[in-house]
Amino acid sequence: MNSPEKQSFKDDTLSFAKEATDKSNSTPNKTFKLLIVDDENEIHVMTKLVLNDYQYHEYGLDFISAFSGQEAKTILKENPDIACCLLDVVMETKDAGLEVARYIREDIGNSKIRIVLRTGQPGKAPEKQVILNYDINDYKEKTELTTQKLFTTITTALRSYTHLLELDKKNKEIESKNIRLNEEIARRIVAESNLTKYNRSLERMIESKTQRLKEALTSLEATEKQLFVTQKAAIVSDLSEISLDTLSASNSMIASNLKKMSLYRHQITFLLEKYSTLEAIIASHRGSRKELAEVTKANVEEIEAYKSEIDLDAILKKYPGIIEDSLKGIEQISNAINDIKIFVAINDEDWKKTDINGLLSAVAGKQSYGDKKIDLQLDLQDLPLINLPEKNLGRAFQNVVDNALKAVDTHGIISISSRYEDPHILITISDIGIGIPEKSLGHIFVPYFTGWDKEEGKGLGLSFTKSVILSCGGDIKVKSTVNEGTTVTLCLPSQTHLP
Repeated sequence: MNSPEKQSFKDDTLSFAKEATDKSNSTPNKTFKLLIVDDENEIHVMTKLVLNDYQYHEYGLDFISAFSGQEAKTILKENPDIACCLLDVVMETKDAGLEVARYIREDIGNSKIRIVLRTGQPGKAPEKQVILNYDINDYKEKTELTTQKLFTTITTALRSYTHLLELDKKNKEIESKNIRLNEEIARRIVAESNLTKYNRSLERMIESKTQRLKEALTSLEATEKQLFVTQKAAIVSDLSEISLDTLSASNSMIASNLKKMSLYRHQITFLLEKYSTLEAIIASHRGSRKELAEVTKANVEEIEAYKSEIDLDAILKKYPGIIEDSLKGIEQISNAINDIKIFVAINDEDWKKTDINGLLSAVAGKQSYGDKKIDLQLDLQDLPLINLPEKNLGRAFQNVVDNALKAVDTHGIISISSRYEDPHILITISDIGIGIPEKSLGHIFVPYFTGWDKEEGKGLGLSFTKSVILSCGGDIKVKSTVNEGTTVTLCLPSQTHLP
């Protein structure tokens, strides 16, 4: 406010720096942003003249002017890296400057910028009251701001600002180190837990010879039955449409293990029968110990010879590993069958009137970013309600967004948009991430294909998504550039009817 009461810089308190003879050599390349907030143009002109050649640690000043509190708020929101603000108190209102100070600290949460209040009307904003009630860094009356004091004020503010930046940088470094330390601790805890489990497993394996034989036989018989059931399920399921090297290898391994376990089972059963015969002879004998030794000698020698022939110790050592490998094979086959069932069930869901924008908003609302800083942007236009398989379509959208999250490293942008272009509804999901190599683009819809450096997921997300979109009579397109990002466009017909 330009009132007679407001004070400005006086000629006797300011001395201007001499004009440099070669400005190209004296102008620093790096600058601190200095925001001047005052409704008097003279204050802006004077401040810029006085500080025109100012340098701090080879940094100059980049002047930004605001002539009202409201204008200052807009500039501050758009420029979070402003280092210092010379802030007048009385402008469009008597406390406009104080409102800007509150806005800086509370509304936009900027704790680094240094705030220097300059007032020509100290009675309107007493220094003691302002210092106590507002988070400012300095308070100056315009009449006391000589050239030297203005230089000192700005230097003090910038020194404090750079210290805050350095402290923030160190805090982030410490936070990063803590994260890595916690990850290492977690890995060690898991390793120790696994070691403890392994030791307990070894302890349970130390048993008497006869008990080990009986348990081995029981395990072999149970696993053999389970393998036959699994093989039958694999044959019954129509796996011919998906070529899986893992599934083929699992079947071959299971067949080989079945043969081994069948042989081991017969050998151990035969050995147990010999032990039973020996126990019966001992139980029924009524003669002396010498006579008993003579009677049992032939049986004992036969048992020892048979144990050596079948290499019993090797069998007892191998069969737990064979069972473990077989169970892994069973799990791989079971997973493959379950995966196929998911695709087969796509056409089983009933269609109903579906709000596509609602599905997209739900997907966006339940995302978890972990340590990543993701800016997820929604641009959803009005869409008609259409008949669709709602659950499968929501899962298809989720798969595409999950891929976008994986593609973003530590921070980035993911945008989700929808628009109606009769007779089509277009959904676009884009990310600024690592992108997809051109050689991989032709394989991204193939089941079990994954292009990530680290194994994340099965590689069924996009193939499932494409199956759902095609079942709706739509189409899917993917464009990607390495190190720039990926855009997935889903096209659905707007005139859909119940199948």
